[in-house]
Amino acid sequence: MPELEFRPKVVLALIEKDGKFLLIRRKVRLGKLEWAFPGGVTHEEETEEESVARETKEEVVLDVEVKKKLLERKHPDTFVQIAYYHCSVTNNRNPTVGEPHEIAEVAWVPAKEVLNKFTSDVDPIIQKFILSRAK
Repeated sequence: MPELEFRPKVVLALIEKDGKFLLIRRKVRLGKLEWAFPGGVTHEEETEEESVARETKEEVVLDVEVKKKLLERKHPDTFVQIAYYHCSVTNNRNPTVGEPHEIAEVAWVPAKEVLNKFTSDVDPIIQKFILSRAK
């Protein structure tokens, strides 16, 4: 029987602070995607929560507490398995671009404006969660 191939999953961090979410703007669009939540591919030896924390540290140089898994779905355009995690910042640093070869900028965006930044599909469950956090 052939060994099952490890299929990486993408994890995304919905980092919230004071009614705002942290977004990154990619230097190069991935399809229609320009603005996104920090995140990336899981490594085989990591839990999803460890991947969220590592990707956040690499991309925006912040430490986060993973609060809750919000959703897991297969993206309708790319068919990539994606897990969305609600997170909060655990250090008092300002976010900064940690991967300048991939990321052009980082920004705290008010919850009510987050969905206007996205040029790709946002799941209705995630839309509802973001809008529920608006102040």
